[in-house]
Order: sequence, then C-alpha cells, then structure tokens
Amino acid sequence: MARVDNTESSLAAGQRVFGRYFLTRTLGAGGMGVVWLAHDRVLEQPVALKFIAPHLIADHHEVERLKTETRRSLKLAHPNIVRIHDFIQTPQGAAVAMEYVDGWSLWSLKVDKPRQIFSVAELEPWIRDLCAALEYAHNEARIVHRDIKPANLILNSRGQIKVTDFGLSRDIQHGPVIDVAQPPIVGTDWYMSPQQWTGEPPAVADDIYSIGATIYELLTGKPPFYEGDVFAQLQEVVPPSMTDRLFEFGVSDPTIPLMWEETIAACLAKDATRRPRSAREVAMRLGLQPL
Repeated sequence: MARVDNTESSLAAGQRVFGRYFLTRTLGAGGMGVVWLAHDRVLEQPVALKFIAPHLIADHHEVERLKTETRRSLKLAHPNIVRIHDFIQTPQGAAVAMEYVDGWSLWSLKVDKPRQIFSVAELEPWIRDLCAALEYAHNEARIVHRDIKPANLILNSRGQIKVTDFGLSRDIQHGPVIDVAQPPIVGTDWYMSPQQWTGEPPAVADDIYSIGATIYELLTGKPPFYEGDVFAQLQEVVPPSMTDRLFEFGVSDPTIPLMWEETIAACLAKDATRRPRSAREVAMRLGLQPL
C-alpha cells in the first residue's frame, strides 16, 4: 500500500490508499485533516475519506476518542444524515470513510446569495430535513450532534439536506460528565448554547439552540452573536429579532413570519428549559409538517 502521511502534500489524485481506495480530488480541509473524494474498489462507489492529521494520530487518547465517535456514528442510519462507513487505521495513517454527498453546504450557498440571506420559503424544506434528522438522532440513537451550523448542512443534487460531521456527537446524558480526559467545551462558538459553552452534560437542548442560531444566520446573514465577546453576550444579551437585525443590515423589506420569529427566539432562550423540547416541536412551531 502507498504510504499515507495524512498531509495534503503527500496525497495525490490516482493514489491508492488503505488497499481499497483510489483518491480522486480534495473536497476540503479542516482542523482534523484533509478530506478527499475517493473510489472504493470493493463496493464500487464514491466515498469521502477524512484523513486524520498527524498531530492527532500521535495522541493515543485522541485516536481512541475518534474511534469511539465513529462507533457511535455507525448507529446513525437516516436519509438526512451522512452515513459513516468505517474508521481505518494502519501504521501509515488513519481516516474516516463516509458517504460522499454531491452538493454544497448551506454556508457556501449563502455566501453566493446577493444579500447572503435565504428566504423563509427556501429554508422550509431544508429545515424540515434538519429537524427530521435530529429527531431521529435524539430519539432513536440517543445522540446529540453538538455542532449544528450552516457549514455542516449539505444540500445534495436532489435538493435534500444531509447533516454531516457528527464528529463532536455525544450520547445524551442526564448526569455529570465523568470523562475528565475529554475537553468540556467543544463546538463552534457562534452556535453553541450557554450550557455547552460552560461544559454541562450533552443535552437535546444544545442542538435546539444551534438550530435557532443556524436559522437566524441563514435568514439574516449573521448568527445571533458574531463579534466581540461572544461568551459574555451569550450569557447576558438577548439578540435582536431577525426582522430588526435585517433592518440593521439595510434590508428595507424583511418578511419574517411571526411564528418563525417566536420559534427562533424560543430556541435561543438562555434557560434550556424554555426552549422547544424536541426538533419535532421546532418543526411544528414553524409550521413544517410532517417530519
């Protein structure tokens, strides 16, 4: 097998890795490593290979955490969730093999919009898909995502949303966090609930907050808090309504329905008990039926 150093410079199109995969082209890169489109010669289908960065592979605890997360994600089988196939580790490197989605993230699509905002009508089917995926993850697999954001929502060629990157997912807990080796604060600052920021046990309410922050950004162009001391604002400041935010940004004709304003405000409540209790409830409050 060809050597895999998990650095972008050591990988090339046409290269065979892990015995069965032939690299096609890069799809992106992040803190965990580079992602390649590859062809699986065993299953004869395209897959996405997320190569784990060398500094992470060198950390035994990090590798075990990634293996645990992959095993957890294998439980997820839903049409609106990117399917995880395997965690591959050899002396030459490591990667996560997952379903390849032919499409673009909502963040990428937003950037190309004239005002960098979507309309409610555009979002309705996508948010229905998102809520259906999370309702399944929460109730059937007992998993919370913990990093819902526009960049992790992929619109495929059939107009269907696929939720990706369950890499920070955790089992739903009802007691204190006992894994002291795991850093308590994980996620993306602008979309994390106050409870997630302070390291409280994973809960459905965290994902509900992130749904609200995500919709807020897709309709206004920015998340509720996006500059300055985000943590302090998250604890102390109530964000403006989406209509008021659009006026601030110079949009003279915002058309956000009252039920959307009220539902997103509820999702963003600082007290987790005041948020909708489920993704299904979010969808119902938005008038999106059925899941």
